[in-house]
Amino acid sequence: MANYDETSDSLLRKVIQPRRRDSHKGDNGVVCVVGGSRIFHGAAYFASVAALRAGADLVYTAVPKLIAAPIRSLSPELIVFPLADQKLTRGAADALLKWLPEVDSLVIGPGLGRQNLDGAKKIISKVCLERKIRASLDAEAQHTDIYPIIKGKDCVTTPHPGEFKRAFGDDAGSTLEEKIASTTKKASEFGVTIVLKGFETVITDGSSVYVNKTGSPAMTCGGIGDTLSGVLGFLLAQARGTDLKSVELAAAASYVVGLAGKAAADLRGFHIVASDIIEQIPVVLKSFDRVV
Repeated sequence: MANYDETSDSLLRKVIQPRRRDSHKGDNGVVCVVGGSRIFHGAAYFASVAALRAGADLVYTAVPKLIAAPIRSLSPELIVFPLADQKLTRGAADALLKWLPEVDSLVIGPGLGRQNLDGAKKIISKVCLERKIRASLDAEAQHTDIYPIIKGKDCVTTPHPGEFKRAFGDDAGSTLEEKIASTTKKASEFGVTIVLKGFETVITDGSSVYVNKTGSPAMTCGGIGDTLSGVLGFLLAQARGTDLKSVELAAAASYVVGLAGKAAADLRGFHIVASDIIEQIPVVLKSFDRVV
C-alpha cells in the first residue's frame, strides 16, 4: 500500500495565512491569470473569480481582446488586460510583460487552446525566473517544452489523466497505487509539483504525497479544473515569502475545491455548475479566517 497523507482541515489551517489588522490592498495576494481563447472564454474567468473568492486582493486577467469585454461585464472586480492577438503570441506576451505590475503568483493555461507556446514560454521565463514568482500551469501550458523552464522552481502543474499522458508520455494508471507511483516518478524527474485530478486527486512533488478525497460525483461539469487553478493561484500568492511548499498549497487547494463542490451538491444535487462551486469557496474558508 502506497504511503500518503490525506488532505484535512489541519493542512488547510497550516497554509492559510492570517490577515494583519492593518493590511492594505495587495497585501493578501495579487494573482495574474493568463488564458482564454475565442472558444474557451469561461476558463480564465472561472480561475480569476475563484482566486478572488478564495481571498486574493487583486486579480489581473490577461485574455484575447475578443473576449476581454465579455469578461469585464461578468465581473467588474477583475482587472482585465486585453491581449492584442487571438493567440498568446510573443508580441502579446511582450505587451503584457511591459504592463504587468508586481504580482505574487501566476496561473497560465486555462482556456488557451492549442497553439504555439512561444508566448507562454516567454511569460513563464520572465515571471518565474526573473521575478521569482511561483506558477500554476493548466491545460495547454502543461507541455514538455515548458517544464524545463520551471524545473526546481517549486511550481505546479494540474493535469487530468489525459493531459498527464499527453504531457509526460505515460499513462497515470487506474488504481490509487499506480497513480501515486506514476506522479511521484514524473514529479521527481521534471522538478514540479503534480496535481493529478480525479476522484482521488494525487498531489506530489516527488517526495511528499497527498491524496484528496473530498468532492462529489456532481463535480463533472466544465470549469472545475479552472476553479482549482484559481484557488491554487491565491494560495501560492498569499504564501509568497513563507517557507510553505507548493505541494502543501496544491493539496490544500484541492481540498478546498472538493469541500466547495460537496457543499454545492448538497444544495443543488447533480445540477451544479462551476459558478455554484465558486460561490461556496468563501463558505468553506470562512472558519479558517484569522486576524493578527
